[in-house]
Amino acid sequence: MSWWRRFIREHDEERQAELGGVREKFETFIGLLDANKRVLKVVADMEEKSQGEHLFDINYIRSSRDEVRAAVTDIVEKMIALGGEEYAALRERHAAIEAEIDSILEGRRGIPEDDYTIPFRELDQSRAGSVGGKNAQLGELTSRLGLPVPEGFAVSAWAYKRFVDANDLQVRITGHIQALDVRRLEDLEEASRVIQRMVSEAEIPSDLADALEAAAAQLEARSGSNHFALRSSALGEDALLSFAGQYATCLGVSRHELPDRYRRVLAGKFSPQAIYYLLSHDLRETDMAMGVACMVMVDAAASGVVYTRDPLRPDEPDVLVHSVLGLGQYLVDGTLTPDLFRVSRTDGAVLESTVVPQPVRLAVQPDGSIAEEGVPEAERESASLDEKAIATLAKYAAELEEHYGGPQDIEWARDREGRILLLQTRPLRVLRPTAGADDLDVSGLLELRSGGTTVCGGAGAGPVCQVLGAADLDRVTEGAVVVSARPFPGLVTVMGKASAIVTAVGGVASHMATLAREYQVPTLAGIENAAGIPEGDRVTVDATGGAIYAGEHPELTEARRPEHEFEDAAIFELLERVLARVVPLNLLHPGAPEFRPEGCRTLHDITRLAHQKGMEEMFSGALETGRRHRFGLLLDTTIPVDVRLIDMDGDADRQDGRRKVEADDLRSAPFRAFWKGVEEQGWPAHARPVNLSGFVSVVTTQMGTGSRQDFGEASFALLSAPYMLLSLHLGYHFTTIESMLTPEPSKNYIRMQFKGGGASADRRARRIRLVMDLLSKAGFEHVSRGDFLDTSYAYADEAATAERLRLLGRLTMLTKQLDMALSNDSIAQWYTEEFALKLGLDEEPDGASSP
Repeated sequence: MSWWRRFIREHDEERQAELGGVREKFETFIGLLDANKRVLKVVADMEEKSQGEHLFDINYIRSSRDEVRAAVTDIVEKMIALGGEEYAALRERHAAIEAEIDSILEGRRGIPEDDYTIPFRELDQSRAGSVGGKNAQLGELTSRLGLPVPEGFAVSAWAYKRFVDANDLQVRITGHIQALDVRRLEDLEEASRVIQRMVSEAEIPSDLADALEAAAAQLEARSGSNHFALRSSALGEDALLSFAGQYATCLGVSRHELPDRYRRVLAGKFSPQAIYYLLSHDLRETDMAMGVACMVMVDAAASGVVYTRDPLRPDEPDVLVHSVLGLGQYLVDGTLTPDLFRVSRTDGAVLESTVVPQPVRLAVQPDGSIAEEGVPEAERESASLDEKAIATLAKYAAELEEHYGGPQDIEWARDREGRILLLQTRPLRVLRPTAGADDLDVSGLLELRSGGTTVCGGAGAGPVCQVLGAADLDRVTEGAVVVSARPFPGLVTVMGKASAIVTAVGGVASHMATLAREYQVPTLAGIENAAGIPEGDRVTVDATGGAIYAGEHPELTEARRPEHEFEDAAIFELLERVLARVVPLNLLHPGAPEFRPEGCRTLHDITRLAHQKGMEEMFSGALETGRRHRFGLLLDTTIPVDVRLIDMDGDADRQDGRRKVEADDLRSAPFRAFWKGVEEQGWPAHARPVNLSGFVSVVTTQMGTGSRQDFGEASFALLSAPYMLLSLHLGYHFTTIESMLTPEPSKNYIRMQFKGGGASADRRARRIRLVMDLLSKAGFEHVSRGDFLDTSYAYADEAATAERLRLLGRLTMLTKQLDMALSNDSIAQWYTEEFALKLGLDEEPDGASSP
């Protein structure tokens, strides 16, 4: 008998080896599912961004695309590992789709080679990828619109690259930034000091130095001015994200000072607040090459900012003009509260004016330097602009909004001769107040302070943190209300965690105001006595209503939540074009001829096909091995259906030698939840009321299609503790249910595919609609075609997902062979209402009666 024992041993070894192969394929399949979840998570975020509810820029699109590409590559390789080289065509389709996306993004990555310096008059907005947004828009204003702009030239991003490469700076800069903990202010300050010192001490290459000297000499000859202003114009600056006040500006620069001040502007890219802003928006430093604008210094009698719309009430048609005496630096950095003029865009008439006393101004001195000086007593109380200048600014504002197709934030200066000059324009972020927020009753709240200017609407609550300067920023905790004397640049480093900001001075046109609206932090300026609120006291800042209340009032913060609105046609169009190669689903029905690798036209098609074919490969391989070696168990159930079980954890194969096992004895949480519903509902005790036409429908359908159902064929399930893949054959229809059930909501999902039936196509379609209607009430989402349904439920907690599985089990029993009874829509509607009541999905419908 030794030959028989040897045969048994060899057969058992072969059996275990094949079972091990099935489990290895199962691990590969689970990896495919994980990669699919990564794709869905990123794509869902991209689709949410495309709705205009959140800020993003080109770097967000690139990084999201890179995540999706990596995950889809993983899916393709795992699908080939599961099914073999017949799926190798997925590599070609994936490469082709990625090439299409590359072509969409072509020219948006890297630094294009260009001249080191280019006059504004030779630029327009199409050159933003070379000279930065500020330079490009100054060129647009000059060359395309003929609007008054100071004479000047752009120093290109290619010049920046030359400077960085010549001094071997990039690797060292990247190393310092990658090592940062952005949450630690001291780390930011130390990295900033090191990088700025490297940049400031680096040599300007001789060819770049010569180009700067030549351009400055030509500008001096054209303009007759020997003093200039140097301003940052980084790639991506003044686009969807403003970078307001984050980079350096140098005023009153002479020709011989130009190289040193150019280096200073480049070093300003690495201030602590600029690094924080960059990293907090998930931007890559290497993509933000620094262009520089060099323009004639304007000896300004008054300066300011124009908003072509009220950023807090964008539906109102007025233009807002903000103005201070002298140079505009004291306005944008929040040192002074500006005069404010609300102006009609139709005729330039001043509708409302608020004139603020201005005791000091920043002014150009006779030697070209910049200094603060006192404003003569007689001028302090006077308006900083006359009505003619205001009307001119309103006219320019209307032109620019029409040209760019959206609200604009415009900086301007008026020189000593009365000429208005435009210094920059960029998109304006606007916030729409919540409907009904003005009707809130706050009469029962204890008001601590009131007044001021709403910088960013909304309300925030938390403990007060008094911030006197940058040294105090480390004390700001998550959810704190920050109170500061003035809106200094470092405040941007706490905007990600502050619940609200209050300042003693400033207005809606400062750089901090722009940033507060970007970060959507409720902000109130001009509350002079806010410093008197004790440190640590819990308060609610109602920025919309202009008040600070004692205590935290979540109902107020929720009611004041603004609806934000942003328009940047180019960036949204770019995202939509990328998503068009990612999101649309063309492969729906697994039985369709185009449902194959060559039919994939989008990344969603690839993930859909791989998920479906992955399930099929798992089923076919495991079922074949199970039949050959008789491993696995049969489900012991009161339901008259054979279900063969293969437990990938291995436990079900060791049930004390038993060949049958009850559902409650299995470790698979999703299977137990589903089968609980099946047995709770039970096998239908009585046949559905089927008339003669229903019977004829079944016979005709089966004869017409030539289909033959093997009623002896067992249903089949692949199981692990958190996972179920079930193929359920009930009569003439087939159901595939896949589920993951864990304590982590982000991993949980249910997916059911439902196909077939014994009745005619119209009756099968009615059953699909009935199932969809019922599952919609439980939160499922569907795609369907004819008698095929693909429905899913995802991202719910463990208890909710288990309950949906139980409901799905009940519904499976309720709808068994129901198609034969659904001869018309009225009957289908009656069953829908009846089953909704039985399943606890709806109240009993009025007048419900049996058909």
